[in-house]
Amino acid sequence: MFRYEKDMIPVLRDSLSKQFNTEYFVEEFASGLGIADLVFTTRIIKRNASLCDFEAMFYLCEYFSRKNKRINPEEFIKKYSLKKDKTYYALKYLENLDLLTFCDNDTLIIKERFEPSLKEIYSIEAKLKDWKNGFYQALRYKNYSHKTYLAISAEFVHRVDQELLENSNVGLISVFEEKSEIIIDPKLEKPKNKIAYYHLSESFANNF
Repeated sequence: MFRYEKDMIPVLRDSLSKQFNTEYFVEEFASGLGIADLVFTTRIIKRNASLCDFEAMFYLCEYFSRKNKRINPEEFIKKYSLKKDKTYYALKYLENLDLLTFCDNDTLIIKERFEPSLKEIYSIEAKLKDWKNGFYQALRYKNYSHKTYLAISAEFVHRVDQELLENSNVGLISVFEEKSEIIIDPKLEKPKNKIAYYHLSESFANNF
C-alpha cells in the first residue's frame, strides 16, 4: 500500500485536518525526545516574541509563574544560584508579553500567569509495520503531548497489540491510501514534563 512511511503523512494530514478542524501541522518535529513524524494542535496563541530556550523556560515556569509575585532579580539570582543571562532572558520575555511590571528600580511584579502557546499537543509516530518500535517511540512523546498516536499502514494494523496500547493510553490510527481511521482514541492527559510542554509549544508556534 505504502512504500515509505513518509508517504503516509499527507493522508494523515488530510484526514486529521478535517476531523480536528485544524491547519496547524508540523512534520518531523524535533523535540529532544525523538523526532515525531507529525505533530498538530487546534489552537495557537500567536505572539510577537518567543522563548525557545529550555533553561530560561525552566526558570519562567519554576520561579516566575505565580500571579502578583514580587521579584528582586539580583536577590533571586543569588538565592537560587540562577544564571544571570537566563534569568533576565525569561523576565524580558514576560515584559514583552506585558505580564510583569516594575514596582520600583529593584522589584518586579508578575501581573498575570504565563500560558503556553498551545493549549494541546497531539503527536504521531508513523510506521509501515514495525508497530513495537513505533509504540515505544510514541511513549516518549507523552512527555510533552496531551495525546500520542501510533499510525500504521492499514494492511498491518491487525498485528498491533491493541490491549497494550489501550493500557498505555496510546492511540492507534489505521492509514489507508486515501484516508485514515482512528481505531483507538486515547484519553486526554497532562504531559508528563511541564517544562518540555511549555518549551516545545514555543518551538511549534514559531512555525506559524
